[in-house]
Amino acid sequence: MNTVDGPYTSRVSLYLKVANILRSRIVKGVWRRGDRLPTISALCKEFQVGRITIRQALHLLSGEGLIISSRGRGTYVSTDVVPTPAQTKAASHLNQDQEALHILDVSGPTTLPRSLLGQDKAFDSYHCVRKLRFHGDIPYCLMDIYVESSVFAEIPRPEIERTPLARLISEFSSKPVSRASQSLTVGAADYECSRLLKCAMAAPVAEIDRSFLDTDGLLISRGHYLYRGDLFLMETDHEGDPVADMPSGWMPDVKLD
Repeated sequence: MNTVDGPYTSRVSLYLKVANILRSRIVKGVWRRGDRLPTISALCKEFQVGRITIRQALHLLSGEGLIISSRGRGTYVSTDVVPTPAQTKAASHLNQDQEALHILDVSGPTTLPRSLLGQDKAFDSYHCVRKLRFHGDIPYCLMDIYVESSVFAEIPRPEIERTPLARLISEFSSKPVSRASQSLTVGAADYECSRLLKCAMAAPVAEIDRSFLDTDGLLISRGHYLYRGDLFLMETDHEGDPVADMPSGWMPDVKLD
C-alpha cells in the first residue's frame, strides 16, 4: 500500500501529494508513453484517498501535458519525459559561466528568526538578503541569508548582486569566521518555492542550512538555501578511506525532529 499521509507532507494538499508520486513514476520511466494508468478505483485503493482527490491529481497532470484521458478507454501517458538539454547542463555544470544571481529583497535591520537560531547565539541585529541563483534562464536555488548588520555594512552593495555572500563575508568582514557548519535535508516545495523555482508544488527540494560563527560562538551569518531536486548535485572527494576516517562513513544521519 502506498500511503500519502505522514508528517513529512502534512502541510501539502492530498491531491498534490498524489500528483507528485504519479508524476515521479512518469519522469522515472515506470510508465512510458502509451501506457495506461491504473483505474481511478485502483488509485483510490493504493493511496487510501477519495475519487475527488484522484481526479484532481489527474487533472493537474493532464494540464502539464503528461497524461490524456479518453472516455471509455482510460487514462494514458501522453509523452516520454526526458531531461531537457538545459536541465542536464544545469545539473552537471552549476558552477560554470552561465551562473547569475538575482536579488529579490534586502531587508533589515531585524532580529534573527528563532527558527534559524538553533543552538547557536545571535547578535542583536541582522540584514537579510533574498536571492535567486540561475543557470542560464533556469532558477535552481532560493536563498535567504542573514548577515550581522555591522558586517553587512562593510560589504559593497554592488558586490552583493554578483558574488556569493559567503565569499564576501570572508573577504570584507572585520569579524573573522572561526567555525562553520552545514546541514542538508530533503523537503517539499510549497507554493512560494514552486513559483520562484518554477517547479511543481510538493516537488522534492534539497534544503541546506549554513552557519558562520565568530570566535565567541556568535552567528555572523545564517543562510537557508532551497535547491530544486531535479537540478541538485553535491559531490564530495576525500583522500583516504571515508569509512575509517569518519564515524558516519558518509552515510546520512536520521532526522528525529
